[in-house]
Amino acid sequence: MKIFLYSLITTLVLFFIWQFYAAQSNNKYESLNAEYLGQIGDIQFKLFDHYTKASIKLRKNNMNSANNKFSILANYIFGGNKENAQIQMTSPVIYNMQNDASFSFLMPSRWEDKLPDPNSEDIFFSSVNNQCVAILTFGGYAKSAKCKNKYQKLLQKLSALGIDHNDDYIVAVYQPPFQFINRKNEIWIEVNKDQIEKLLDN
Repeated sequence: MKIFLYSLITTLVLFFIWQFYAAQSNNKYESLNAEYLGQIGDIQFKLFDHYTKASIKLRKNNMNSANNKFSILANYIFGGNKENAQIQMTSPVIYNMQNDASFSFLMPSRWEDKLPDPNSEDIFFSSVNNQCVAILTFGGYAKSAKCKNKYQKLLQKLSALGIDHNDDYIVAVYQPPFQFINRKNEIWIEVNKDQIEKLLDN
């Protein structure tokens, strides 16, 4: 019994050390810069000036279909490109949930003007400018059903506030799958910057 107890305690200690290391390692990733505009209740409003993403299309707007696509994007940044270049991982990874849904890695700012061509024809690139979003944050794993539920809640809150909004949404995931604790995810819905600034000034 004592051996089992000691083994269990040792396993738990090692698990928490591993998770602490995973959380600290995630802090070294370049994060997306944003201008914080303000907050109403639990909704934050931010402006992303510019970012570039490498993306792969999702089948039937299903987040789960990204599970088989992750390795393609990971291979690209780990050297699977025409220049065999290593590109740093960034945070978050994003799912664009719309009619033409996609799963994306954000590209580090210093690579934007010299991104190597991918080996895979499935990867495409696009840039986003002056994106104003309403954000709802939640923990745990970003499962498809959970994200849809959070999206509906954010839609209802925006409608109740009389805020014009896009009907599409983005899921931002900040931690890798092997990190089980202290996880952070966000639902983004695009809104009108001028309207938000006027609303926050009142």
